[in-house]
Amino acid sequence: MSHRLQPVLLQPAGAYYVPIDRPHVPTPEEVGDGIVRMNCGNDSNNQRDTVIEAAKRYQRYFFNTSIPASIFPAGRPDGNPKEEQEGSYAMPNWHGDNWYSPAANLMFVRLRTSATNLRLVDQAVAAWTAAQVPVAITFMAYYDHEPQVPADLIFKGQCYEWRVRHINSYWCPTKEFMRWVMSRYAQNRLVSMCSSVNSAYCRDCRNCETYFLQAEKRMRGE
Repeated sequence: MSHRLQPVLLQPAGAYYVPIDRPHVPTPEEVGDGIVRMNCGNDSNNQRDTVIEAAKRYQRYFFNTSIPASIFPAGRPDGNPKEEQEGSYAMPNWHGDNWYSPAANLMFVRLRTSATNLRLVDQAVAAWTAAQVPVAITFMAYYDHEPQVPADLIFKGQCYEWRVRHINSYWCPTKEFMRWVMSRYAQNRLVSMCSSVNSAYCRDCRNCETYFLQAEKRMRGE
């Protein structure tokens, strides 16, 4: 059985596989038995009822959201809606009543990561993995400005370069910078990264599929 991951953009949002101003909504026939990620590049809480209803067209799906997972049938909260925002990285209400009892439908937490917020990411990694919640480091790319690099950053190589990612051009993290960041969590089995240093395509990553299948088992009580 194929578990192809299909990104769905119900509203234009910073584009991935299509031009930046064009939504991408695959048909149920195109998806087949694949797994749909609702609102890739946007928060599924935007027009939430419409998003949940649209998801019902597909056999298997999950939601891209930074609000408590319990509000959705299946969730994948982003750990920090704004990557530079203090206090937005570790929010106990994603876990229900008990920080150490994660919601069954919480697939994993994605941490938006840049050269300027590594201290906050470190704190969030420690908090979430202590609760046995997988963490995916998501390296941010920027199309409207060149990202800042702190003068006191221990990594002294080039952090960003202007290049095409998928089909649109961005300031993207370099391979060397991504490898350095991930090396800091090498001993933590619960930490991985979105995509890889060599490819930003979902087909070359498949973390979401793995975490989706694990969450499915938890929700069935297995």
